Amino acid sequence: MMKKIILLISVISQIVHAEKVLILTHAYNRPEFIAIQHKTFQKFLSDDYEYVVFNAARTQDMATQIETACHEVGVRCIRIPQEIHTQPYLPRLPKDNFHRPNIRHANNTQYSFDVLAFDHDGIVLVIDSDMFLVRPLNITEYMEDKDVSALIKTSNATVWYLCPALSFFHMNKLPNKRSLNFNCGLIDNKVKVDSGGWTYYYFRDNPGLRVAAVDAHWSYNLYLGNSDIHKPVDHKTPDHIKIEKYTRLGFNEKEILFFLKKPDTFEYYLDKHFFHYHAGSNHDKKPSSYHIRKFNIFKEYIDDILST
Repeated sequence: MMKKIILLISVISQIVHAEKVLILTHAYNRPEFIAIQHKTFQKFLSDDYEYVVFNAARTQDMATQIETACHEVGVRCIRIPQEIHTQPYLPRLPKDNFHRPNIRHANNTQYSFDVLAFDHDGIVLVIDSDMFLVRPLNITEYMEDKDVSALIKTSNATVWYLCPALSFFHMNKLPNKRSLNFNCGLIDNKVKVDSGGWTYYYFRDNPGLRVAAVDAHWSYNLYLGNSDIHKPVDHKTPDHIKIEKYTRLGFNEKEILFFLKKPDTFEYYLDKHFFHYHAGSNHDKKPSSYHIRKFNIFKEYIDDILST
């Protein structure tokens, strides 16, 4: 009996002292996304968690706007010193543009791990600032049998690595965790990779890791994009055919109504739990009219989800 009591106390103690899920995002612009992302976690995430915004703004004016947005919803904001983008924070080639979006993305992700995530004794979620949780989720349960889960990219059919846009890490289970490197550039001086590409080395050197790939539904696979570069636009497919496909793929009524409005580029990740606005930082230099239309469609959709 005494052994059972001791075991029960031990289990309860582990539950009580369990670390919060640490959620990290990197805000370059679009401070209006902070409150929306915060609200989606409040509504749909059942874990005990801490949401931290790393302020990656390039100008002081935008940095102030992001800091204000964080203060208004009561979330922690950590300013990324812009000096890390004026020198090789991560290994660089001589002709690299330090402000290229994927280089800044790699630096920002690495910095957030260096100053916070590596020291967290629990699960860390890294998520783009324009990505939103839209279905109920318990991250602790999801990660129970995984060490890492992430969007996976491949280059040259020989190199695979994680994309920091959506990635989960069981930090207290990772061997040699401080060797994780989110750099972009070249692998073995020959294979070009995007931000997060140097995680290839970490996975290569730690083959016993339990790694899961996050699934994705892309707009151009759902007849939706009217500006996507990957495939030609399909304007001729009738709505009832689209609805049949969306239903077969497991999308709900609110999502289907959203699709039929033909929003531009977007993605759904992790069995449709996460919605990605896509290119919220405007790294592809779209005009303001484009983002006004896109944001209005998105905002109507997300407000409807949050209100029910």
